[in-house]
Amino acid sequence: MIKKIGITQRVHTIYEYQEHRDELDQSWSRLLNEMGTLQIILPNNKDIITNGIIDNYNLDGVILTGGEIKNNASKINSGQINRDEFENNLISYCIEEKIPILGVCRGMQMLNLFFGGELINLKNHSGKSHDIKNLSSSKDLPKRVNSFHDLGINKEKLPKNFKIIATDDNGIIEAFEDKDKKIFGIMWHPERNEKFDTIDFKIIREIFNL
Repeated sequence: MIKKIGITQRVHTIYEYQEHRDELDQSWSRLLNEMGTLQIILPNNKDIITNGIIDNYNLDGVILTGGEIKNNASKINSGQINRDEFENNLISYCIEEKIPILGVCRGMQMLNLFFGGELINLKNHSGKSHDIKNLSSSKDLPKRVNSFHDLGINKEKLPKNFKIIATDDNGIIEAFEDKDKKIFGIMWHPERNEKFDTIDFKIIREIFNL
């Protein structure tokens, strides 16, 4: 049976029309189509969780996608706050229902913050590719990844439930996991590669048991 993967969206605020629009890069659809999954695009509305509507989706997994994130919530517009509230509720729901989660870039940062971690500012890290060190003896990871983030995971404040799976050459965390809660986080964007990486496919298949 085809697996149903829920996927979150970034928020694009159109101030001229006073609108907060949910958006998703079309590359995610291409990637998940190639993997043979059914994508359930999730709106940034926590009511679908609190009202139980999400139960009807029968999700087999959830991807928390990239986007803007701030350390200081007072600087985030209301549309972004809606996304934060929704994703925090979604993480709780997935843990309770034992639904696997993949956090990508901002998604990994959200998982870190959800469990009490902190973010740090990074210099000269965004907009270029770099090598990563695989610290796991059981997982295949790309040797080189893209980078689109200027906030990183504070290793000193990393929640105890997470195990570091990969770092860059400077020790910046690039991947972590919590096997018990079926959570995996990566800081690179598999959907932004010009040609999708077969190793990224393997990671996603393992997380969602595809």
